Amino acid sequence: MIKHQITHIRKPDVNSSVDRITHVKYDNEIHTVESVIMKIDNYTDTFYTLVSGEHADVNVVRPSNGRAYIRTSPDYDGEKRDNLLSLPQC
Repeated sequence: MIKHQITHIRKPDVNSSVDRITHVKYDNEIHTVESVIMKIDNYTDTFYTLVSGEHADVNVVRPSNGRAYIRTSPDYDGEKRDNLLSLPQC
């Protein structure tokens, strides 16, 4: 399984709290969130972020009434910060 560090994100409106991430950057290339979800679902790749020295795994969230999306795991202390949103835009 290949492990990738996501370094950047893309949202339609950077300041929106409702717009979801549409693209991410890893391995110096921009990829759709759908392709990341597919790789996680197929167990071929894993993803993580490194924000302020904190490593967080990226997981797929599947709401009962909407599209699947990605977010980081809760921190070791149980905090549910999404470290993806702390990354710069690409």
